[in-house]
Amino acid sequence: MRHRPSGAVRQHVTVLLCYVDESFKDDLYGFGAVVANAAQTRGLTLELNDIVASLLEYGVAPRTEIHAHPVFHGKGVWDAVPPRVRVKVFTDVVDAVRASGATVLLRGVSPDLLARHQDRMRYPDRHPPEQVAFLHLLQRLDRIASARSEYALVIADERADRDRHRERFAVYQAYGTPGSYMHTRLERILDTVHFAPSHHSRMLQIADLLAFVWVRSLTVAERDDRQARTMSRLVDSILACSQAVGSWP
Repeated sequence: MRHRPSGAVRQHVTVLLCYVDESFKDDLYGFGAVVANAAQTRGLTLELNDIVASLLEYGVAPRTEIHAHPVFHGKGVWDAVPPRVRVKVFTDVVDAVRASGATVLLRGVSPDLLARHQDRMRYPDRHPPEQVAFLHLLQRLDRIASARSEYALVIADERADRDRHRERFAVYQAYGTPGSYMHTRLERILDTVHFAPSHHSRMLQIADLLAFVWVRSLTVAERDDRQARTMSRLVDSILACSQAVGSWP
């Protein structure tokens, strides 16, 4: 039998789950994240399952992934789904996040401006925009967890450069994040960065949709008035439950 050390006090600490995915255009590389506790994660997962299940009449199977790009453009299994229904998928997902009380994080970097800055400053190492944007998101997550006296676990969509992100994360925790601004060892983020396939995670699908809408709103001038109004409403709802929204510089 194991015994706790004398005088030890059992603490009940909530672990926040931070689900992260990316979206990018030529002039902006962005990450979106949804930060939720266990109950919020369970509730949102069930709600997204219900959203997809309601689309069976259009040939969308119950386990179909809500992947923002094909849903938005009506590609693949979504080609038979009417535009108004696809818009409702976006609206229902964003409304579910807002109602759940989960927190949204949105961070982005301009690739061109980052490259110019690194050239001007003659940095010995050139960091790609996805690494810088991800770092900025981790710094904000660490600060949010600290303010709530909680810890966080990061789950990101699978990507080819996942080992590099894990290595950089280990460096940040060992030596601190680069520079003096928001310098931190990410002590409120547990373990490492975990990667999972988004088609098996409704929460990663939420992060993908949030990132897609936000990045598109900053990089694309909608030509259709109705689409522009829909995007504006979606962004307003997303920002209403967001913290640490911004892009560099």
